[in-house]
Amino acid sequence: MDVLTREQIRKSEENAVHNGAFSFMELMKIAGDKASEIILQNTPIANKRVCVVCGNGNNGGDGFVIAQNLKDKGADVTVVLAMGEPSTDSAKHYFSSLSGVNVTDKLTGEFDIIVDAIFGIGLNRAPDEKLQNLINDMNNVSAFKVAVDIPSGIDCDTGKVLGNCFKADLTVTFIALKPCFLLPPASDFVGQVVVCDIGVTPCDFEYKTIEAPIFEDRRHNSHKGSYGTAVMFCGSYGMAGAAILSARACLRSGVGIAKCVIPKSIYDILTCAVPEAVCNIAKQTQNGSFKGNIDIKTPLKKADAVLVGCGIGNNRHTKKLVKRLVTDIKVPLVIDADGINALVSNINVLKKTNASIIITPHPAEMARLTGKTVGEIEQNRVKIATDFSKEYGCFTVLKGANTIVATPDGQVFFNTCGNAGMATGGSGDVLAGIIVSYLAQGMDILNAVKSAVYIHSATADKVANIKGERALLPSDIIEAL
Repeated sequence: MDVLTREQIRKSEENAVHNGAFSFMELMKIAGDKASEIILQNTPIANKRVCVVCGNGNNGGDGFVIAQNLKDKGADVTVVLAMGEPSTDSAKHYFSSLSGVNVTDKLTGEFDIIVDAIFGIGLNRAPDEKLQNLINDMNNVSAFKVAVDIPSGIDCDTGKVLGNCFKADLTVTFIALKPCFLLPPASDFVGQVVVCDIGVTPCDFEYKTIEAPIFEDRRHNSHKGSYGTAVMFCGSYGMAGAAILSARACLRSGVGIAKCVIPKSIYDILTCAVPEAVCNIAKQTQNGSFKGNIDIKTPLKKADAVLVGCGIGNNRHTKKLVKRLVTDIKVPLVIDADGINALVSNINVLKKTNASIIITPHPAEMARLTGKTVGEIEQNRVKIATDFSKEYGCFTVLKGANTIVATPDGQVFFNTCGNAGMATGGSGDVLAGIIVSYLAQGMDILNAVKSAVYIHSATADKVANIKGERALLPSDIIEAL
């Protein structure tokens, strides 16, 4: 699905009108009608007390259409004029057409449903104190809350919250997703998002969402060599679980051979937990982690893709190991967790590689890589991921709610599934294992990364529907793959 900015939405609407598809007034009616349909599908209306809070622009005009539609369906409807009477011709028309609807300038009384139609996509600065107080009062009413286009108080393009923000249970938006639905902190305020087709063709897009992958059928006449060899440098004493999770996820995702290069300190536990894996024992330090000068040539024979980092620890030995892998190998290399931390003091080594690099940082790891704070990362997720991928020629999987995949050529893809149950140690190891598995099986890099991100989170959603988000474990995701 396309993700459009404020300006792209406006240009798309203008193009539709100028091409004669309909007038702006007709477009407002279509939008209001579609939003009304979605509201009716999500909550009962007959005999309910509904408050539609309208601004003085076109978003308010959508609200007037909604108000009349819900009144006609049997609701007791009140319109609150948050900014006085409407100022646009289309909004004036539908305001003057209201019949049987209470109109006031104050939010008073009890309501079952509140519809926010104050600002829409146009807001780019904090509302005045009066409007912020009104939004706060709307949030304090115990009611089912619906936002029209986007919740008031959000910047459409950046996802920043500008003062008080309406906290919606349901957001009905038009034409396409907007960036704010996918970015913090706005994504905490939008609730369920439904995109309505109002007959406007997008003129362009800024980003795309990740769609469900389609996998080719396996050939009947095949063997383990047909599905690739993934080599994983993972684990250390006390961190065997990271190696186990990544190896099991890799195998569950269909790789032919999962070869685990591990310190002797975790050999017994890994072979018991993942008997299907082939193990290469590497030289280790006294603390049970990799030595930096281990033999990498032998285990890398016939490798189709490599993973390094899950649970290896962060010390001078692992920094040396990661540097050697980055500079020596030519097959796709996934760098996760401590592998990312090992790059912090020598990030420019990424510019000296012959391999296609995929890094999978969470915000704290991305902050270490870039020298920024976690807060700065969260406020500028798209720009930071994109700039990093362009500068270092790698694919960046910036994890978190609505994980971002950024490519070296500047493309950005958002993941739209997943849940808070994934916010637990080990989830990233599972994702890394899935990515290296798909790469080893011969998928092109972008397709492998997007497919892994989607499958990882979509599977987690299915498990959460059964066990609940709080009870979700990374091993549950592996078993459900």
